[in-house]
Amino acid sequence: MFKKNAVVAFRLPVLLVIAWYTTLCTVQAQDVTLKDAIQCKDFKRAADGNWHAEDVSVTYGPKNKQQLNLFGSTTIRKGTPIGGIDLWTTLNDKCGTGQ
Repeated sequence: MFKKNAVVAFRLPVLLVIAWYTTLCTVQAQDVTLKDAIQCKDFKRAADGNWHAEDVSVTYGPKNKQQLNLFGSTTIRKGTPIGGIDLWTTLNDKCGTGQ
């Protein structure tokens, strides 16, 4: 009887650890869009409709393998892609109203 209880008591924590690890790996492997990865608090909208950022790094894409780095003071203007990305539109969609 003791052996059976010991096996049952051992199995539950092991199963919980396996379930936790599987969940963690699944979350890490998901694709994150740039829009989802952007933190609005890192960007400030100016009165002229432009956006400003100070030393911002955003990790996104399939398995978080893409990165957008804005070093120093960066102004994001409408119609001016940064690294091939229309960041102005993305920021307006997520963090503000379009103009």
